[in-house]
Amino acid sequence: MVNGLQLLDLLRETENKMLHLHRAIDRVSSEPDFKESVSVLTVVVRDYQLQLDKMKQALGKIEIGGQQQQQQAHNTEMH
Repeated sequence: MVNGLQLLDLLRETENKMLHLHRAIDRVSSEPDFKESVSVLTVVVRDYQLQLDKMKQALGKIEIGGQQQQQQAHNTEMH
């Protein structure tokens, strides 16, 4: 079972990977030779987004101490 801090670390790691993927997509999207690569990267980004959404939901359900868990979930959405 994953605790709240581990889940938060996974969430941040996944968001960081998505940022890199978005940069890669932006860089190669104007190149006709990379059309297939852009399609594959777009699918990967969608998969990561689904994982992020699941992690945010799970993090929101963890009882940390009143509003603290709500504040952490809110802060994560802002980044």
